[in-house]
Amino acid sequence: MQIYTVSQLSNYIKTLLNEDLYLRDIWVTGEVSSLSSPSSGHRYFNFKDNDSEIRAVMFRGNTANGADNLIDGSQVNIEGYVSYYEVRGQIQLYARSVMPVGAGELSVEFEKLRSQLQAEGLFDPSRKRPIPVYPKKIGIVTSASGAVIHDIITTLEARYPLTEIVFCPSSVQGDEAPVEIADGIKILQQIPGVEVIIVGRGGGSSEDLWAFNTEIVARAIYASQVPIVSAVGHETDTTIADYVADVRAATPTAAATICTPDKNILEQEINSFLFRSANATLTSINEAESLVSFFLEKMKNYLPDIDVQRQKVDDILERVNLSLQSFLQIQKEKTKTQISALSTLNPEAVLKRGYAIVTTQNATPIMSTKSITTGSIVKTRLQDGEFESKVL
Repeated sequence: MQIYTVSQLSNYIKTLLNEDLYLRDIWVTGEVSSLSSPSSGHRYFNFKDNDSEIRAVMFRGNTANGADNLIDGSQVNIEGYVSYYEVRGQIQLYARSVMPVGAGELSVEFEKLRSQLQAEGLFDPSRKRPIPVYPKKIGIVTSASGAVIHDIITTLEARYPLTEIVFCPSSVQGDEAPVEIADGIKILQQIPGVEVIIVGRGGGSSEDLWAFNTEIVARAIYASQVPIVSAVGHETDTTIADYVADVRAATPTAAATICTPDKNILEQEINSFLFRSANATLTSINEAESLVSFFLEKMKNYLPDIDVQRQKVDDILERVNLSLQSFLQIQKEKTKTQISALSTLNPEAVLKRGYAIVTTQNATPIMSTKSITTGSIVKTRLQDGEFESKVL
C-alpha cells in the first residue's frame, strides 16, 4: 500500500484540474458575495447560484478587465480558469475578465476572442513592426464607396505625392466582409513593392464594426508579411483588429498621416541642407584663400631684394590671384546651379511651369489615353487649383 503526503495529494489534484482543457478557459455566470478588496489590489469573493458556491479570485493584473463589475449581490459573467489552492485546500475560480449579465452576446464574444488571441500572443508588442518612413507603395483595404477611401487618398497625395497607392476594395460590414477583408490583405502583401497596408472603415455601431472583431481578420493581420495600420471607426472605437495591427490609428485620415511624411517639412529640411552646404563650401573657400595669402606674404619676406626678382614675384602673385578669383567664381556658380536644380524637383514647381496632373474622380492618375473613355469625368490639377472635365 502506497501512502501519500497531503502535499502530494494536493499537487495531484491541482495537476488534474490544470490539465483539464475544459477548465482552462471557461465562462461562468452567478452572483458575487463576500467581496474583499485588500491593499494588494487583488479581489477575493464567493461566486454562487441557488444550489452551489465556489471561491473566486481576480488578481491585480486582470482587474482592468471589468473588476468594477464585482459588487456584492451583482449578477455577472466571469471568464477564467479553475485550479486548486493547496494552502487552503480549495478549488477556486480564477477570473480573467468580468462582465455584467445582460452585457450582450457580442460583448461576451468579443471578450472571449480577445482573451484567446491575447493568450496566443497575437497582441504581443514585441512583434509590432515599424512603419517605413518614406513608403514607395501603400496598400488600402476598405469600401470603394463612402468618404473613407477619398479621405485617405486625399491625405496621402497632399502629404507625400511620391507614393503609389494600391487600392483593394472590400465590403466592410455584413456576412461577406470578414473574408473579403482578409483576402484583400493577402492580395496586397503579394504585390511587389507594397510596404504598408491601411485596413479600415468609418464609424458605426458595434454591429457595423463587427467584421473587424472576427478571428479571420485578426489572423490575416497577424500573418501579414507587410506592416498593417488599422483605422476602424472613431477614436473611441477599439476592435480586435486594432489589438493585432502593428499600429492603430484613431481615424482613417490619421492612418494616412501616420504612413507618410509631410512634403512641406521635407522641403524645409532640403532647403536647410542646401543653405548649410552652401555656407560650408564658401567657408572652406575663404579659409583656403586666407591660407594661400598667408604663404604668399611669407614667401615675399624670404625673396632676395632684387628688382627683377620682385617683379617676377609680382607677376606670379597676379596670376595666382586671377586664378584664385576665377576658381572662386566657378565654385559659386556651381553652388547656385545645384540649388536651382534641386528646386526644380519640387512637384509644385512642375505645376508652376505650366504642367498639369490629370486624374480620375477617384484621384487615380491617368497615364494614357487608353485609361479613359468617352463620357469619363476627369480632374485636372494646376498650380492654383483644379477643375473637372468630361471627355467627348
